[in-house]
Amino acid sequence: MTRLVVEAGFGSTVSTPAASITWTDITQYVDIQSAKISITRGASDELSDIQPGTCSLTLDNTGGRFTPGLSSSPYYPNIKKNTPLRVRVITTAKNLLQDPGFATGVSDWTSSGTPTRTTSATHVQDGTQAMLITWGAVSGQTMTSPKISGFQIGRRYTFSAYVWVPSGDAPVRLTVADVTTGNQNTTFDGFERLSVSWTATSTTHQVRIGAIGTPAVGDQVWVDACQVEEASSATAYDGTGARDHHRFWGMVNDWPTKWSGLYSSATITCTDLFKRLNRLPALRSCLTEEVLLDEPAAYYPLTEPSDSTSAGDLSGITAGSLAITQAGAGGTLAFAAADGPAATGEQIPLFTPVSASAGKYLVADLGATYEARSSTQWNHFEAWFSTTTVSRVIFAVTSTDEDNQIIFSLTASGVLQIECTRTNAPVTIVGTTSSNLADGALHHIVYDEQAQDVWVDGALVAVGTVELQYRLRTLHVGGFKGGRLWSGSIGHVALYTDPTASLGADLALHYTSGTTAHDGETADERIQRLASYASVTSVTVTGTAHDPVAGQGPGGQGALARMKEVEQTEGAKLLAERSSFGLAYQGRDVRYNPDPLSEAFSIAYADLETDSVEVRDDDQKLTNTIVASRPGGATQRVLNDSSRAAYGIYQQDLNLLKTSDNSVLDAANWIISRYADPQPEVREVAVEAYSMSTYADILNADISSVFSVTGMPAEALSSSATLTVEGYTEQIGHAQHRLQFHTSRTTTDSVWILGDPVYSVLDSTTRLAY
Repeated sequence: MTRLVVEAGFGSTVSTPAASITWTDITQYVDIQSAKISITRGASDELSDIQPGTCSLTLDNTGGRFTPGLSSSPYYPNIKKNTPLRVRVITTAKNLLQDPGFATGVSDWTSSGTPTRTTSATHVQDGTQAMLITWGAVSGQTMTSPKISGFQIGRRYTFSAYVWVPSGDAPVRLTVADVTTGNQNTTFDGFERLSVSWTATSTTHQVRIGAIGTPAVGDQVWVDACQVEEASSATAYDGTGARDHHRFWGMVNDWPTKWSGLYSSATITCTDLFKRLNRLPALRSCLTEEVLLDEPAAYYPLTEPSDSTSAGDLSGITAGSLAITQAGAGGTLAFAAADGPAATGEQIPLFTPVSASAGKYLVADLGATYEARSSTQWNHFEAWFSTTTVSRVIFAVTSTDEDNQIIFSLTASGVLQIECTRTNAPVTIVGTTSSNLADGALHHIVYDEQAQDVWVDGALVAVGTVELQYRLRTLHVGGFKGGRLWSGSIGHVALYTDPTASLGADLALHYTSGTTAHDGETADERIQRLASYASVTSVTVTGTAHDPVAGQGPGGQGALARMKEVEQTEGAKLLAERSSFGLAYQGRDVRYNPDPLSEAFSIAYADLETDSVEVRDDDQKLTNTIVASRPGGATQRVLNDSSRAAYGIYQQDLNLLKTSDNSVLDAANWIISRYADPQPEVREVAVEAYSMSTYADILNADISSVFSVTGMPAEALSSSATLTVEGYTEQIGHAQHRLQFHTSRTTTDSVWILGDPVYSVLDSTTRLAY
């Protein structure tokens, strides 16, 4: 039995956490008779970029339920662009419940009233564990299943379950939520099978186990071997349960309304996460992105162009801009006149006073929001600076009445010190154990009020007790009240407030962000870092071959473009999940020597629904010369002489984010070894999957899955072909599910196993793993 499920997350947006989306089943309005659901995913081959996945389908819009802005729609006012939408196919022999024997636990079941649930092996009807429900002394208590999909409206269904109730405890009964209730158990101290039947009124239903009357505290019931089936009464239990196959997860681009005569329909097109990533603005520097991730209450990168006269706040909490303020006469403050942190590629202001009391500095009103936060939350500060002049102020933050103030300055010996006042108390000066910071180098400092910690250039330094600050409102940068004017550069001044946390250790990591942009972290770590800049928190990583990658410090590219740089460098695969709002990153070793037992499915050539199977042997992928370089490294050339002699020069130029020249050579040699003379391969396989006994296995195939085609015609090089999925298009209709797989030759990614009959063939599979 197969069921299509199409759901929309009405009222949710692209920023709604996936777990918080309430899905509305709209399957009954999807036209699969005269139209089909069309889905695209992946790439045409292994050397092409994976494209944004798409899904298009036609909805019956009778009555205007899918008309944007129509108040009579049951979904009003939530028919909006970028509404989340997902498509699933459920396959099952009989039982629509996905975990009927509680093998994976009971967390998906929810309680009404005070009952609790857990797994138990004390009384088991089938398998190894049952659900144990313990009731409280409240009437009307129930335990409810997660939403069950796949019902056809108007058909009869039956919910059955085995229950074991101790003597003297409250009897129980089964219920179909908001539909009907069955009879209570009559057997105690033994399993009894209960059931309840009903006619489906929706494409989704929930079922319940409920206590009769008001149980005593501690009354219990063991529940096992649950079944929801299309039948007028309970039949033999099937513990296999339903399998859920996610086909698409994305956002609706548009809700068009059109008419054919008086019949209204809406043909919508949806796109997966890649669309959103492609539309995001270019990233700022790695340092700025890391600062913004930590949610500052005020943040002044001070990276404005040279003709600027003020500096703005990027926190989004609307702190005022830093305006140039004159002290005495003379001096200059030039934006974009000094080098910022090395990995950013940015310029920051240069302060050049005439003296300690004559020159220019910056002042900002941080606003009422920051003032309120600073009075009830912990304050944290950071900044970058460079100078060769001692006894000057880096920055200071004060209350409007100046009863509270905290000043960061250098002593006469260049040591960092903190000066603080609270409610007109005398100024307290707290020194640190930092070295001389007036050495002309660019330094980074962090102060954590909650932990009373100071970090200098990423390292914790000792500091005395600093007075806590309240009602802070005014920021001074490069001087304080017209005195001790800074001579040198200052940038990336950030102020944070937090009600509970000590942020110092996290903020200290910004030193690495600014100096190396985390050069040398592994590729999977970099992918997750870049995804966080795009507010994507779910990244599934598979494989173990993840090399160190070079820093990507300066801004200017989007998050997806940066991730694709890593993907290309590693020969990996980056794709949008088809089951959630997330990314999947496959290391290159995911494709090494797949185990034949792990093939997604196998299909006979005679069962393929196509007359266009081709084995191609062309120069589409041929590469016999590579010129490769890396940031700050050598430019190197790798070639295959015999291929160049036979076919001419097929050159590819690569700039890889490797951290050593040897790793660049490894990557180049890996490409040459596979594509100097590509072997014949099948690139397209069409399957009418719906009628296949392996339908469920075919649906599980995704990018990088392997399958085989057996019984190839006599003219083929071999009787079978083992292929890797690179992408696919699919069409889902009534009793139809056609998939067109884009494939590559699996042995292209094989690596040498000494003595192995398959992976030790001279000049074919004798490639060393990279």
